[in-house]
Amino acid sequence: MAALSKLVTGRNSSLTAAAAATAAAATTALAFAYLVRRKRRNTLLSKNGGKVLTSDKESKKDKAVVDGVFFSRLWRILKIMVPGLVSQESAYLLLIAVMLVARTYCDVWMIQNGTLIESAIIGRSTKDFKRYLFNFVTAMPAISVVNNFLKLGLNQLKLRFRVRLTGYLYEEYLKGYTYYKMGNLDNRIANADQLLTQDVEKFCNSVVDLYSNLSKPLLDIFLYIYKLASAIGAQGPASMMAYLIISGLILTRFRRPIGKMTVTEQRYEGEYRYVNSRLITNSEEIAFYNGNRREKQTIHTSFKRLVDHLHNFIVFRFSMGFVDSIIAKYLATVIGYLVVSRPFLNLSHPRHLESNHAELLEDYYQSGRMLLRLSQALGRIVLAGREMTRLAGFTARITELMQVLKELNSGKYERTMVSQLDKGSESQSALPLIPGSGKIIILDRVIKFEHVPLVTPNGDVLIQDLSFEVRSGTNVLVCGPNGCGKSSLFRCLGELWPLFGGRLTKPDRGKLFYVPQRPYMTLGTLRDQVIYPDTIEDQRRKGISDLVLKDYLGNVQLGHILDREGGWDCIQDWMDVLSGGEKQRMAMARLFYHKPQFAILDECTSAVSVDVEGYIYNHCRKVGITLFTVSHRKSLWKHHEYYLHMDGRGKYEFKPITADTVEFGS
Repeated sequence: MAALSKLVTGRNSSLTAAAAATAAAATTALAFAYLVRRKRRNTLLSKNGGKVLTSDKESKKDKAVVDGVFFSRLWRILKIMVPGLVSQESAYLLLIAVMLVARTYCDVWMIQNGTLIESAIIGRSTKDFKRYLFNFVTAMPAISVVNNFLKLGLNQLKLRFRVRLTGYLYEEYLKGYTYYKMGNLDNRIANADQLLTQDVEKFCNSVVDLYSNLSKPLLDIFLYIYKLASAIGAQGPASMMAYLIISGLILTRFRRPIGKMTVTEQRYEGEYRYVNSRLITNSEEIAFYNGNRREKQTIHTSFKRLVDHLHNFIVFRFSMGFVDSIIAKYLATVIGYLVVSRPFLNLSHPRHLESNHAELLEDYYQSGRMLLRLSQALGRIVLAGREMTRLAGFTARITELMQVLKELNSGKYERTMVSQLDKGSESQSALPLIPGSGKIIILDRVIKFEHVPLVTPNGDVLIQDLSFEVRSGTNVLVCGPNGCGKSSLFRCLGELWPLFGGRLTKPDRGKLFYVPQRPYMTLGTLRDQVIYPDTIEDQRRKGISDLVLKDYLGNVQLGHILDREGGWDCIQDWMDVLSGGEKQRMAMARLFYHKPQFAILDECTSAVSVDVEGYIYNHCRKVGITLFTVSHRKSLWKHHEYYLHMDGRGKYEFKPITADTVEFGS
């Protein structure tokens, strides 16, 4: 009996894996959270002259805690990721639930069978030992199947959730010009790429992990409560549940800063990625300026901000880990000892009269194991609150992205609106700036501005009242100093910017084509560069053969490109392979392929020789493409019938081109 008592005592020593710590851990966590908030407040005070300029909307935006708002946000996203009961996602959720139930029953069976094996060893029963060991060996394949099916379901569900959520977000992000508006008209989302890639992945992984980490412990709790209630009475499990509620409330209060710190971490990560991507995108310009030292300073500043925050986050999680270990692990073990020992230490309990000493020890050992699993399940439930708090941060960011996308697609955007230019004009200051208040009329072969104010998204009025009309076949040269509103005019024409009033009559978007000074070369084949944004299927549907495409290249004197690069299906990094002039001529070949009613040429022949430029303009007139041209070349005036001159001070002229105006335009 002494040997058996020693064995049981040794086996249950796992319940005391570490000594209990003092209540100073809780004080440490609260103090650190207070210091973080105080440091942030002092920073705001120093930046704003002693005034904290935080609106109610901004405070709600930063709020990322586990509350009713969090569950409402999470439910909205879950309805996207799980579209219905009959879906792959529902099937994987069901598979995971079944495997979790099976795994719990496997755990219970292993506890009972393991107890019988060890009892057979202590009792020196070779027959029972072989029988129970054989049962364990025969059950191993089934247990292994359950565990691996559970892993399969979890990994597949993470992937399916990411596919659903990513598909939904990109459907909204790439609808119309939303991707442009988010970066140029709205300043609420600074790093959309970070949200659409890393944050979506982390959110989906966190949701699935939370589902697994909550359902399995909850199932364990109910099952072990049932088993223990029949073994040691209902008072023991009830005490453990009371401890769960109390410790959960305490730890949830301590963890409140984690959600906000997670949001801040992801924002700093996005900023750090952004400054690195800018260096890659603008490497040539930076090299010409010898700007490596300045860029290094910028990157180091961004990285230091991220590192400082991560350092604070690590220290906070260290403090919280200390508290978590005490409350959720070791105190739970102490409660477990008190609960499981009560009926055995009470000598008047009927159990002592009905069982011998060996049976009592075996019963205690099995109850102790089950209570250990119950305490572990309770600990996982408590610690799941930490993951839920972190999930609240990702949920807040994803919800913000969804809300911004929804508003942009409905024509609403938010931006810090500066006051209008103070130019001493009472009529101008009285102009109401209401984005989207203008009216757009779709009509072929005409562009007409009727009392349209040319206003930037920031609220700067470039031209108070713009009115002119251009019919198909009448080329217009747009000129004026930098900042006068030429690009703004085309952004309104292309519906990239909202109208702040008046009426704009124009063809459909597909019948307007924009050719910038630095043409965009897409990823793909040489053919893709000519037909962009069409695909090869679109080309075939239009009935345009590769021979016709070759003629388009010939029209801009790029016929040699086809042989030089190895055919239409050659794939290159065309932004680097083609020279500046070749890219501009490729963009003109793209224009000939699409044959729009109107084309906007924004300094798009600046790297092309004058003779090639003249041939291109003559060919545009021949195929019936009406041009809006922004250029300072005197040679182009002869290819246009009207000019639109903006002086940069709010005035403009729209007049026919004559011999006298050619000299003026130069």
